[in-house]
Amino acid sequence: MTKIISVVPNISEGRDTAFIEDLQRKLQAVPGLVVLDIAMDQARNRTVLSFTGSKDAIFQGGFVLYEETLKRVDMREHQGEYPRIGAVDAFPFVVVKDATIEEAVAWSVEFAEEVARRFELPTYLAYESARHAQRRDIENIREGEYEGFAARMADPAWKPDFGPETFPVDKGATIIGARFPLVNFKVYLNTANEEAAIWVANTLSSPTTGLPNVKFYPGLDRQRNLALLNITVGNYKATPLYRVIEAIKTELRRFGANVSKVETIGLVPSAALVDSALHYLQVTDFADENLLEKRLNHVVDARLSD
Repeated sequence: MTKIISVVPNISEGRDTAFIEDLQRKLQAVPGLVVLDIAMDQARNRTVLSFTGSKDAIFQGGFVLYEETLKRVDMREHQGEYPRIGAVDAFPFVVVKDATIEEAVAWSVEFAEEVARRFELPTYLAYESARHAQRRDIENIREGEYEGFAARMADPAWKPDFGPETFPVDKGATIIGARFPLVNFKVYLNTANEEAAIWVANTLSSPTTGLPNVKFYPGLDRQRNLALLNITVGNYKATPLYRVIEAIKTELRRFGANVSKVETIGLVPSAALVDSALHYLQVTDFADENLLEKRLNHVVDARLSD
């Protein structure tokens, strides 16, 4: 497989282990589909999946995911610490290797049309697939969340790109689009003071004092009794992960708090981690070609193409 496009669907269920395991089995039964990762998040009551394969395999896997999730999740009963508008909240197509963003956009639009028709879901195109400027940022679409989305859809400016124009309260709506890889991770603080997490999130999200292409969602892990930040980095090359961590530490000083630990969510591009490792190790004059795996991949690809 030379060209690789993956999908990273987010579903509004992160506590029912039996359901997630059954969904995983059904996805793995789709011919040609490769399940890369499944990350359950109980605090936010959502699960992030990642899978790839041929276009047909991805589409069939996607239809399985929508069908099973819509049968299981009733949004009228859903609670979780994360913005969401539907049972299958988002279904991004992500360019991974040797594919263009234009190809990913084409796949996402075709898939979105079929999802809207097959499941009678209000469907919004986001990211690079967006047909309206205000929909490029997924958070603009999610504003008001599930609880306020029926009223939002009544506004002609927020008519869905595909599907019904009335809000199905049991299923909600869905967001589909193509984008470049994101980095998602959680930063746990060494305090239960949720106000510290809220301060950091507000400060580092501000247009004047914040970090570009980074979104912060404060919360509290009640099982561990620790405040935390759920973080999405939209462009890890423009805003490296080490810069995010150091900015958080700086803002926490006013609370006498610090970072306790960091957990990644889903898959992470190796370049994002290497960049931070080089920063903390103070390595200079390093090239990607010095990575063992990079060199091996280059040699193998060259031989396969001969």
